[in-house]
Amino acid sequence: MLEIPEGFQRLLRVHLPYADAGRLAPQDELGALGLDSMGVVRLLVDVENAYGVELPDELLNEATFSTVGSLWDTLSSRLGPPLLR
Repeated sequence: MLEIPEGFQRLLRVHLPYADAGRLAPQDELGALGLDSMGVVRLLVDVENAYGVELPDELLNEATFSTVGSLWDTLSSRLGPPLLR
């Protein structure tokens, strides 16, 4: 099962008005948790700043921002080895 790091969850929660205080699961849908199109833009900026990466345009699509897991999977593929996260 895909493990979603606590720091990433904290970053996400700021942008998810309908998320409860429990742990976010990989299959949780971002739209159902309140992420809208303007929220995607804000979240993207925060993610890129927090992790020091730039997600290329071809990754900025509905599939990437579909679930907690799809976004983490996309982001983590752009990061270095786990020890650098």
